Amino acid sequence: MFNRDFIQQFSQNFIAQIQHVSPIDGFLTYQTDNIQHAHDFEHDGISKSAIDEYLNGKIEYDPVSFRHFYHGHQNIALLGEYQPNEIFVNFMQRWQVEDTAEFFFRKRDGKLIFGLSIFREQGKAKFNQQEKKIFESFYRLSIDHFHHHVDMINRDKIMDQYQLTKKEIVVLEELFTNLEAIQISQKLNCSLSTIKTHVQHIYQKLNVNSRQELVCKLIR
Repeated sequence: MFNRDFIQQFSQNFIAQIQHVSPIDGFLTYQTDNIQHAHDFEHDGISKSAIDEYLNGKIEYDPVSFRHFYHGHQNIALLGEYQPNEIFVNFMQRWQVEDTAEFFFRKRDGKLIFGLSIFREQGKAKFNQQEKKIFESFYRLSIDHFHHHVDMINRDKIMDQYQLTKKEIVVLEELFTNLEAIQISQKLNCSLSTIKTHVQHIYQKLNVNSRQELVCKLIR
């Protein structure tokens, strides 16, 4: 689906950021094709037997599995905020897992394509709300970099197809970030009115009315 070397490096860097501020005992990463299928698992600190048992049935009882968040917009979930049933609690106890925190990375159109799960061993403190806020900050700081590598637009094709100028394609690429117009103007060292004019021309040429429509049209 996307560059394996990049996703491994991205995972390692993201986990390292977390470990600087929040102790964890292991992790699991995976890619998703659809709501039923995950693949390309990487893990540390937990046995393959536990992962196999989870995927072969216990995932159905996990209130924070990627399947429950596939169609939503939530990107982080703590198991401790939910009430797993007795079957899943027993599974966790047997494998000595106290708590998990889940990260869901999506394409710009909202499709979930990559997941990261971190966990703490039995007897350790559960992840708390302060840690969740830190995780959310890490996520916001990482998502543009993630999109840049796994959800790229075809610059030359779009320029030709919609007759965009070189300046317009530069602005269009910034519209795929979380930056506001004033921030884009500062980054590109031009006036806010110039940016707004470019955006207006881009919308007209692509026949869209908003940034969201633009993203949905260009990212499939």
